[in-house]
Amino acid sequence: MDDTTVLPRPEAATPAPASFRPECSTAFQVVAATVVFRVVRGELSIGLPFAPTSGGDLVRVVPTAAPSVNEADGGLASAARAAAARVVAAREIVRISNAGVRAIAPTDGAPAQLAVVSWAIARPILHSADAAQALEADEAFVPLSALGELDAPSRAILSCAFESFLDSTLADALTRRLLPRHILFRKTDGFTNRSPFETALGAPAQPTEPEIPIFVGLLPDPFPLSALRELYERLLDAPLDRGNFRRQFHEIIALGPIKALPIFERGVPHRAGQLFTFDKPSWARFASS
Repeated sequence: MDDTTVLPRPEAATPAPASFRPECSTAFQVVAATVVFRVVRGELSIGLPFAPTSGGDLVRVVPTAAPSVNEADGGLASAARAAAARVVAAREIVRISNAGVRAIAPTDGAPAQLAVVSWAIARPILHSADAAQALEADEAFVPLSALGELDAPSRAILSCAFESFLDSTLADALTRRLLPRHILFRKTDGFTNRSPFETALGAPAQPTEPEIPIFVGLLPDPFPLSALRELYERLLDAPLDRGNFRRQFHEIIALGPIKALPIFERGVPHRAGQLFTFDKPSWARFASS
């Protein structure tokens, strides 16, 4: 073979450094959206102030603010506070926390938006609130139990904020001491109906079919048991006891989602291992049981 057709092996022992250099052409308008939660006369409520539409009608909107590029980190923290101030006075805010980022698709020729979502807690309005406080709360806050129709962008932002708010609530050390263990388990470990308000805010519904395990997409089909064990060992950077791993694995086989095949590895320098395959119909039954 001609030597000129052979690609040279890189001499460097270390990989070339990776660098973040965006090449996308889509321009996004960045906004900070802050969802304010407040107990108003005994009901958990959400801050949605009124704003006029182009037609002159009043609609409730998620409070947002544009960050200043002249401030550190784009001024996201100050923009979050400014958005919350559209709903409630700054002195009433107890806490502001980041929730995540949501991409909002463009509508009516407007640019696409990246909403940096935060949530805030405001001091409660008690049952005995005076008339001025009661009117302010009625104008700016809506009980979650009486939330009306939401458009898709509002639903995405509100559900993002509420999920983070609920996660923080359930992770609180005092909450974890107060709630019985079986309730904490059901509310924190992927079960549905963590809160009745998730449906109102459009939190993502549980898939009709349970998602298949990650390893199914990472291993060949069929696969030997050793490949699965080694995958977990590399991911976790920890050795696994082979006997215990094999015992647990065969207990799962007995329940159906993994099937043992009557074939073995070929061309391996060690004792050929039996091959297994993932059974999706059985997995659906296993995961829902």
